[in-house]
Amino acid sequence: MIEPDDFGLTAIATLAHVGEPTRSIKHGSFWKTWNAGVLADHPRLTPRDHSTSDPSDPSATHEFESCRHVRIGCSLLLPPKRPRAGLVVLHGYENVPSLAQSADDWTALSARGIAVLIIRVRGYAGSCADVPQLVEHAGHRGGGDWITHGLETPLSDRGYGSDWSFSYAAADVVNACRALRAKLGATVREAPIFIHGESFGGALAVMAASQLADVNEPARLVIGLPTMGDWPWRLALPENAAEAGAGGRIRRFLLDHPNLRADAMTTLRVFDAAVHARRITCPVLCKLAARDDVVPAPAAAAVFNALGSDPGLKWRFVTHYGHFDGGLADLRRHAMFEKVAADFLDPAKKPDDAMAPWESAMSKGILRTV
Repeated sequence: MIEPDDFGLTAIATLAHVGEPTRSIKHGSFWKTWNAGVLADHPRLTPRDHSTSDPSDPSATHEFESCRHVRIGCSLLLPPKRPRAGLVVLHGYENVPSLAQSADDWTALSARGIAVLIIRVRGYAGSCADVPQLVEHAGHRGGGDWITHGLETPLSDRGYGSDWSFSYAAADVVNACRALRAKLGATVREAPIFIHGESFGGALAVMAASQLADVNEPARLVIGLPTMGDWPWRLALPENAAEAGAGGRIRRFLLDHPNLRADAMTTLRVFDAAVHARRITCPVLCKLAARDDVVPAPAAAAVFNALGSDPGLKWRFVTHYGHFDGGLADLRRHAMFEKVAADFLDPAKKPDDAMAPWESAMSKGILRTV
């Protein structure tokens, strides 16, 4: 078994890693343009009409219109009684399951009184009809070169400020939160909205929560192995450093197009999840790994360590490995995290009350053995 790279750091040093906090000089002006474009829309959830809509995932139950008039497919699970909260569920980068498969996984949480909205950002099955150029890069199940589409175009002060696929995906998540809030607002006044995302979805969750911070910040956030953070450290790694997933695609893109590197690095810095995490102040539960090279473990830790939430409002759950089959014991750790997350998201419990029984298990045995 070839273990993931430790990048020359101990487990404790990995989990304590802090990213470069300085914002890009273009950060403020870009996000002002981006927010003006995104928040000008008024997304609304509607049942999907399969006779006229996107055939890429027939199991989608609903849709809403996001930026550039792109229809975003989703599945909405409503609890037996009036919802007490809403949850937007995001997805990973590759091998994304159908909406129906994901709905099966979230039915139990819906029974706790949560309206669960499972979405697929543009270019993924269920949200393909209006963006054939993204499907060409990635296929219906995602992955491929989806993450580098539009990265070659420099940031601008026009339109939404960027043609990068990740920028529009972040907008899709913001609009999903707004659409779910509008849906619940018709029956439940001021219902809190939560977000859940792991890996690629974790990065999107951080980006969306950051941009919603000034208008209607999510009430709780669950992220696991969040990527797209601490780019100064990631891009300083040796060219042969092991890295797969979205980050690996970006590194190869920069190596293959050295003439685009300066502009692309500016874009990456403007979207750095470790920079955006500082704007998040809500309760957060985060899964981190002591070792991972798909999402480099130190970079994921940098996102958690940058969170603006009070120390008593953010919890770190540690696994041995992230995107790696580390055996039965580690699989049990990941399964335990799902149980912890379900309790954390239970609207009948305050976050600190929900986490109290799990405190001793958050990093139990990990730091001594990795």
